[in-house]
Amino acid sequence: MTNTTRRQFIASAAAAGVMAKLGVAAPSARQGRLVKGRKINIACVGCGGKGADDVRQFSGENIVALCDVDLARASQAVLSHPKAKLFRDWREMLAVMDGEIDAVVVSTPDHMHFPIALRAIEMGKHVYVQKPLTHTVKEARLLLEAARRHNVVTQMGNQGHSNESTRLFKEMLDADAIGDVTEVKIWTNRPVWPQDKELPKGEMAVPATLDWNLWLGVAPWRPYNRAYMPFDWRGWWDYGSGAIGDMGCHTMDAAFWGLQLGAPDSVSAEVVGGSEFSCPKGSVVTYKFPARGKRPPVTLKWYDGCCKPERPAVLPEGEAMPGSGQLFTGTKGFIFCPGDYCDSARLLPKSLADSFKRPPKTLPRIANGHYQNWLDGIRGVVDAPCSNFEHAVPLTEIALLGAVAVRARGSFKWDAAALKCDNPDAQRYISKVYRMF
Repeated sequence: MTNTTRRQFIASAAAAGVMAKLGVAAPSARQGRLVKGRKINIACVGCGGKGADDVRQFSGENIVALCDVDLARASQAVLSHPKAKLFRDWREMLAVMDGEIDAVVVSTPDHMHFPIALRAIEMGKHVYVQKPLTHTVKEARLLLEAARRHNVVTQMGNQGHSNESTRLFKEMLDADAIGDVTEVKIWTNRPVWPQDKELPKGEMAVPATLDWNLWLGVAPWRPYNRAYMPFDWRGWWDYGSGAIGDMGCHTMDAAFWGLQLGAPDSVSAEVVGGSEFSCPKGSVVTYKFPARGKRPPVTLKWYDGCCKPERPAVLPEGEAMPGSGQLFTGTKGFIFCPGDYCDSARLLPKSLADSFKRPPKTLPRIANGHYQNWLDGIRGVVDAPCSNFEHAVPLTEIALLGAVAVRARGSFKWDAAALKCDNPDAQRYISKVYRMF
């Protein structure tokens, strides 16, 4: 057995084990099929909040099924798509609607992305999965193997990767606008939900519209409490990945793509507050990336919550530091990007900006946006969507490795090929145990 075949076998066996624990059928040999000459039949899992927006984005196609554990949260999507069949359990939906579904959109809390997406892929369905792609690094790697094995069209919901501004930024880097980049600082205004909290005590009555067991899914059993959902789940490690999980796949994307970062050699974290259950009040995560060809090593520093970087001295006097942003330090100057999506990237200092001649557009542009890009892939209009799992998985792994360092409250060296940390406290967060429900 070749090394590649062996890796695929191990990944397939691991995925099959997860599915067996969740009470669904063994993996099939199905392959994804292109859809031409008709609308795409789409099933949406998670129809409230961000999920409701995702349903709207695909309303031009044929929404054949809607699935949500909370019927009240799903009500608007149901009213907008009266012909779609409604389910609470995604396993039932996939089993009953198998022959009618071409593609599945997963817009649930982080902890349920992997089992739903994996089962859909194993059934030969194309998948669009919200960020972060998975809840653990091991899950991300398994999804990539499954997507390759079943030849499905994939896309992660980091919509900034389709933006014009991200491409202009990369073209500036490729044109050697600031020389060799050695340091990147990224900061965010997240969390905008409660963190650094004690576990709630007591038990609240479960709303009549909610199936609490299905909402918990693979997460450990815990009595219902409003502190967990519908929005505040991001601040609890059992369901979310904190600020870095929420925004890392957005704000780290430009650095990952533009600098061809690959996997880090090491990750460390400084943490304020938090616990085994609750994400911290703030954190600073430091990644060390090795040299890549002629590109020198890069240090990337992430800041969230109460931890903020100092105002960059290179910012013009009087200019306020934005709540979120990115600063790239090169041997010739700086690129500054306010906001979450590499928006309005500009060169600093002004003298560098004035002397720089913007290069011609060399990168392909994304027609009609991120969602349509996935649909174009399913129709065979594009070879692969721009944030397909070949791009999304290593990016997700970087963000989640930061969450691992935060949870371990320390540092570790990282062996990406073996999925191994040299710190046992960190290694236990690379994968997780699944509850049968």
